[in-house]
Amino acid sequence: MNPPDARPRGRPRQAATDEHDMRQRIVAAARTLFLRDGVEAVSMRNLAGEVGCSPMWLYRYFDNKQEILWQVWDLFFRELFDRLERIEATSPRARLEQAALAYLDYWTAHPDRFLIVFLQKDLVPGGTRRYLEASDIVGRFGLFMHLVADAQAGAELGGPDAAEVAQGLVCLLQGLALNFITIPEFPWHDPASLGRLTVQSYLSGLPPSPDRPPPSGD
Repeated sequence: MNPPDARPRGRPRQAATDEHDMRQRIVAAARTLFLRDGVEAVSMRNLAGEVGCSPMWLYRYFDNKQEILWQVWDLFFRELFDRLERIEATSPRARLEQAALAYLDYWTAHPDRFLIVFLQKDLVPGGTRRYLEASDIVGRFGLFMHLVADAQAGAELGGPDAAEVAQGLVCLLQGLALNFITIPEFPWHDPASLGRLTVQSYLSGLPPSPDRPPPSGD
């Protein structure tokens, strides 16, 4: 008598490595389509055609298109912040300035990425989650707060709470990038030069904190 078949019934469970590879393949295809055609123009059917599978197969890996878009955003932010974290400089203030300018340069060098990240609504069908809650992006932006705090600790930078100064700096950088990218017909000066002037003016204009000695100068 043959032993009973001990294999589980139903569809075989996919190996973790295979699942990871397939998710990466889907995200890579989505990145190509989103950048080429725009997020709104890409349907799950379009994406399935690019991947080479049925639309229903995509739902084995992602609940909806928005979750795939989040993964594409993750690719951009990971590349960006990995670059910022590798910056070395002669002083904390110099490192902060270089990181700020590198942040601006990344988006102005990739305007198509900026548009699908910051000008795309973050709506989850039938849910309330948003990218900020579903990712570690807030922690990644914390890099600027740490750089500000280091410069303040070294008496190279004034200003109030480090988080407030960092958020003001990020808002400034976002505004510059938005203007350069969405109003290209305006006769802007060189973005790198204008960015440097604006960042240095912001940091140098911060009021001294009563809890710290005044900045030692640029």
